[in-house]
Amino acid sequence: MQRDMSVVFVASLCVLSIVSLNAQVSPPTSTANGPNNTAAATIDYSKEPFVEEQDLNKVDFLDDGTYTRETSGRIRIQSDAGVQRFGTLTFSYQSATEDINVDYVRVLKTDGRVIPTPNESIQDMPAEITRQAPFYSDLREKHVAVKGLGVGDVLEMRVQWICTKPLVPGQFWYSFNFSRDFVILHQQILISTPRDRAIKWKSTEVKPVITEEGKRRIYAWTYSVLEHVSAEVQTRQQEEQNYQLARGKLPAPDVQISTFQSWDEIGAWYRKLQSERVTPSNDVRLKALELVKGAEDEDAKLRAIYSYVSTQFRYIGIAFGIGRYQPHSASEVLANQYGDCKDKHTLFASLLDAAGIKAYPALINSRHALDPDVPAPSQFDHVITAIPQRNGFVWLDTTAEVAPYGYLISPLWDKQALIIPIDKAAALVTTPAELSIRSSETFRIDAKLQDDGVLKGTIERTVSGSDSEVLLRSVFRRMPVQQWKDVVQRISYGSGFAGDVSDVTASSPEKTAEPFKITYSYTRKNYPQWSEKRISSPLPPMTGVIPDDKPNHAMPLIVGEFKYESKVELPKGYTPRLPAPVDLMEKFAEYHAAYAVEAGALKTQRTLILKTREVPVDQYDDFKKFFRAVSDDHETYVALRQQHVTLESYRDGVWALPPAIIPKQKRPMTRRKGNITAAPSALWNSCVTPWS
Repeated sequence: MQRDMSVVFVASLCVLSIVSLNAQVSPPTSTANGPNNTAAATIDYSKEPFVEEQDLNKVDFLDDGTYTRETSGRIRIQSDAGVQRFGTLTFSYQSATEDINVDYVRVLKTDGRVIPTPNESIQDMPAEITRQAPFYSDLREKHVAVKGLGVGDVLEMRVQWICTKPLVPGQFWYSFNFSRDFVILHQQILISTPRDRAIKWKSTEVKPVITEEGKRRIYAWTYSVLEHVSAEVQTRQQEEQNYQLARGKLPAPDVQISTFQSWDEIGAWYRKLQSERVTPSNDVRLKALELVKGAEDEDAKLRAIYSYVSTQFRYIGIAFGIGRYQPHSASEVLANQYGDCKDKHTLFASLLDAAGIKAYPALINSRHALDPDVPAPSQFDHVITAIPQRNGFVWLDTTAEVAPYGYLISPLWDKQALIIPIDKAAALVTTPAELSIRSSETFRIDAKLQDDGVLKGTIERTVSGSDSEVLLRSVFRRMPVQQWKDVVQRISYGSGFAGDVSDVTASSPEKTAEPFKITYSYTRKNYPQWSEKRISSPLPPMTGVIPDDKPNHAMPLIVGEFKYESKVELPKGYTPRLPAPVDLMEKFAEYHAAYAVEAGALKTQRTLILKTREVPVDQYDDFKKFFRAVSDDHETYVALRQQHVTLESYRDGVWALPPAIIPKQKRPMTRRKGNITAAPSALWNSCVTPWS
């Protein structure tokens, strides 16, 4: 699976905390199975940055699994933005199995001149993923610097891919998505197959026109977007896509086609690829004996081997199917100490086999929901491990490296996976909708507020049983200890704390059996509102941005418990007017907050318990009301009163106000105008935000 956690850490946390989705957006006007030329002729496209007038994609498959694929297009450039977008073209190909020819790239000028792009303007180079892992990926790119392109020109191109070696001899498959984020007058995909070949195909939105020519059967899909796609619509579409991506539930491609007739056929193919590679060699058997020495039962053996393969073997983030489908042998992976998802499963399963434990590969997709109607290898981008048990399976993923035993990242929950046993038919099995590991996060600060408004204290943060834990462990594992302070400083800023951190310590990222803990000192000068003799409890927010409008999908939550506590010793002579306790109860969550004074210190306890992964749209009003109340409590300022020291005003270590000056109100509080600092959360937000 292509997921380098050290690179995508910040981006992943942002994706996991998506919640600011607005009302449902109507898609731009489009037509299927033929362009609506009459409608296009009546619409003014002069303000579009570019208009794609023609986009044709043709794929011709042969019985042996080889193919020829061609794409051609015609784009009218109408602004500098269009020039920037199409000034350099990139075409990807897999060098081990494909050749690529750029037939032409040319610019048509308004005065009739034609400016072709010469071959010397075309560069062939490894793709980014190949540069990162050259022994695992053969993906390359043709970069074409378009010559003479300017506003008012028409860009034309045609590129051809020729498959020289089928990925699976005698089988072929293909998937395609139509462009929807800009005006396109005519987009067509033509797929030609042997007429007598059994084909499974599916396209939900756009229906094909099917014809026959001699021994060929041709499927033709046509699609157009004829109206301007506003920035607002694009933003909302992207937000919706991000939401689905975070859940691992992107919709299936618009067009799917495959010669595989069953999932067991795919299972038989992959079983053959890995069978020899997973068989334990002598060195693998010796290592297995070493790892399970002293283990009391099968569960202990399984955990020991899982920990070894997870933490001691570097994961190469290559998606299943990029470059090759066959894993390296377990012996090779053991010697190399790195591997992609297929390799890590192969070593894991081989060590388990040597220890007498069965383990099966489970092919799964981390981004898309699987479509059971069209069996195809392209439906998978990842391989995890399924351990057969009496009542089902234990699901394990060694590629995360520092994930707790039994934890799958959330995009893999409630997903169909193809399990491939050694001695029986492969079958689709659904992963658990919720894991047995319960998510929990705590934040504790013990601080002292000085007369000059400086807050000093110690903070302890823990997280367990969530994607945030895995991401944080990964970051701290890859960062030198000398840089931990910088990481925690950014986390602190992202949580709304404007002060400085120091003396950072963290638990060992590899010790996944215990929660991940970070401890550090915190200093904040000019503590907010101290000059006005009121303060807030120095705790992170428990909510993200709450949409004003009802979204068109359920609101996702992270099931678990979030517990935040603060203790702030006040300067002598000051007594807080305590807010009333808060107790909120809903089917999907509950929230409790309590305030107290103890030995001259203001103590705050806030607990949020989330009970379900999603809140249905029809409960959105309750969701909004609940989390607005949680946010209101976080935004509370606590007023402080100062008095002269007398024997009567100091009892049991607590400064007391004379009853005559205590206002008689149920909840003496003032709403804050913002967090401790306005900086948005960038690193810890998914930890302190209850929705994923």
